Amino acid sequence: MSVNRVCFNCGSSSFVSDRSLGGKIVCSKCGSSSFKRKSSSFFNSNKLIFLAIGIAILIILFR
Repeated sequence: MSVNRVCFNCGSSSFVSDRSLGGKIVCSKCGSSSFKRKSSSFFNSNKLIFLAIGIAILIILFR
């Protein structure tokens, strides 16, 4: 399966093809069929928020 997909409900990245649903891809942990693409961009992640908070704290401390 594709490694850039995650389950929308539980966040798992392991999927299986369910034969009873005609081969529809479902999450192997929770059984949900809704998934989203995993974002690997720096600006779409929480890293940017933590970086901004860190810079703000440094500015306040060394003022």
